[in-house]
This record gives sequence, structure tokens and C-alpha cells, in this order.
Amino acid sequence: MRLEVTLLAVNPAVVTDGGSPVLVCALLKFVSNLYLYRKEETISVAGNGCIHSPRFPSSYPRNLLLTWRLHSPESTRIQLAFDNQFGLEEPENEICRYDFVEVEDVSETSTVIRGRWCGHKEVPPRITSRTNHIKITFKSDDYFVAKPGFKICYSLVDDFQHAASETNWESVTSSVSGVSYPSPSVTDPTLTAEALDQTIAAFDTVEDLLKHFNPDSWQEDLENLYTDSGHHYRGRSYHDRKSKVDLDRLNDDVKRYSCTPRNYSVNLREELKLTNVVFFPRCLLVQRCGGNCGCGTANWKSCTCVSGKTVKKYHEVLKFVPEAGHTRRRGRIRNNMSLVDIQLDHHERCDCVCSSRPPR
Repeated sequence: MRLEVTLLAVNPAVVTDGGSPVLVCALLKFVSNLYLYRKEETISVAGNGCIHSPRFPSSYPRNLLLTWRLHSPESTRIQLAFDNQFGLEEPENEICRYDFVEVEDVSETSTVIRGRWCGHKEVPPRITSRTNHIKITFKSDDYFVAKPGFKICYSLVDDFQHAASETNWESVTSSVSGVSYPSPSVTDPTLTAEALDQTIAAFDTVEDLLKHFNPDSWQEDLENLYTDSGHHYRGRSYHDRKSKVDLDRLNDDVKRYSCTPRNYSVNLREELKLTNVVFFPRCLLVQRCGGNCGCGTANWKSCTCVSGKTVKKYHEVLKFVPEAGHTRRRGRIRNNMSLVDIQLDHHERCDCVCSSRPPR
């Protein structure tokens, strides 16, 4: 698909003749929104194909809002793979506000955002949909553009061979090529608990797990999980809760929050390596990477949570320099204290670096 967009040209000198600059900005913003090019396309996925930003791999046009809705047959899913050439306008404060591509899983009851990407740092991970309907949105504003844009190739995946979906967790749960870890058959007589544990690590949902174990009866198995049949002992939490436990959410929480920036208290004298001064407050909170790399996912033991982006932030504190034999004058300490700015390292992004393969 190739789009050509022509924007309305406005002469500020004409508009501002007797007017205000604020009015000019408002008018230009109105014109920008008025001429936002919108298009939605529906694609029936029966095999392999690709979509891309207009003019790929050259700079894409401004003022675009493009949507692709990909549908596949029942009992199938859709896999997306981004081309290695990827580049959109840079984020603001690590947030993709202006130009971005976004992927959403769509079902009859909900829409789940799988990711939003921009900038040039990393190619988005391979994604496998959780339903047979996925939505891709591309937006560009009326200011900066970038190149090469993006290209996404899609393919059909059998529902029972659903690979683990890959978000920012992809660096831990998949190989560099995007191929999921092999899953041994549950009917294999040589299957050990260790091998089964590795198999479970590849699944995102209870449904995927049960489908792998019993493709023919997984729905019945799922219902039985939350039915008090009287044949199994149920813990106190089972009888006390008012709704059934969301195992998928518990699993997602582990992946999302295991390796993240967290609040840590640091002692300023130790952090700044200054032993001849005193600060108030003595300690400050900083953001530092913490947690492990997704216990339960494949190869998690070989991964370490490290800072992917470190920034220095200023903090205003009271600094006091004790003097040898200092004396008080009318109850006041001599003038050897002042408000100062100090710099502390904060971790804005955390990455899982795994020894089984080089950092990405």
C-alpha cells in the first residue's frame, strides 16, 4: 500500500495580520487534525503477507492514522514479525506519544494492547496473537518524521502450536530468531519433571497449557479446575475467595514486574563516597533495578537484571561540614552548612541479560 498525503499550506503572515500568535497555533493545530489522513483495512489471513508504513524504507508522510485488522480462521492464531529495518520518531520521556505503531489483541469481550513502539533503539519482538483477530495501528503527527518506518510480516499459526507471546519479556522467553523453545510431548515416557517444567515455561495462559496437555478435552478440564468436585482437598483461600483466581494474571504479573526499576534507599555519604560531610536527609530514595528475570520462564536462571538506561538526577539536600573543635555561639552552630545539589544515578529501564546468549 502506498499513500501520498498533501497538507494545507497556511501563510502565518496572513493569519497574524492583526491577530495573535496563540490564535495562529490553534488554527494550525486545527488544520493539522482536519487533514489527518485516516484509513482502515481488513485483511483475511490465509497464509503469509506483509504490511508496512507508506514509502517504506524511506521517510513516511506526516498526519497519518492507519489501521489494519487481521482476521484468521477459527482455531488459528496470527504471528507477527517486524523487519530488522525499524525507525520512527523518538519517544518523549520513554513514552511513544507522537509517531508509533501499536499492536492489540481483539476479542468479543476485550482489547489488550500487546505493545506500542517508536524510536530507533530496538526492533519490536515477534508476537503471536491470543485470538484470531489482531489490530495494528500506525500514527504519525504533523511534525517530525523518520525513516525507514516499519514493515510487519504476518503468518498463520495453528492454535495448538501457539508459541509463547513475546513482549518486552522476549529477551528472556525466546531465542534471538524468535523461535519458541521446543516442547516435549506429555505422552513421552521419558518426560521428567524438569522437562515438563521447561514446557510449562513456554505458555502464557492456562488455556494454552491445557490445550497442550489434552487438546480434545481442555475446555472440560478448565471448568473442572474451578469446580468443587469433593474429590480433592481445597485450601482455605479456595473457600474464602468470592471469585475464581486469575492464574493468567498471576503469570503475567511475574513477567511484567520481576525485573523493573524500584525504589531503593541509599545512604548519601556512602553513595557519594564523602566521609567528611553530613547530609540531611541522611538517605534518599532512588530508582534501581531489582528482582529476578521471570522465575518459571525458560533459561531464567542464566539471566541477570541490569540497568538498560541510567540517568543522573539532581536532589537538593542540606550539607553540613563538621569542623574540628567547633563551638556553638548562642545555641547556633557556626555557618558551615548550606543547601546543595547532588547527583544520584537512577535506573529508568531494566533489561534481562542472559549468559546463554549475548545482550541485545
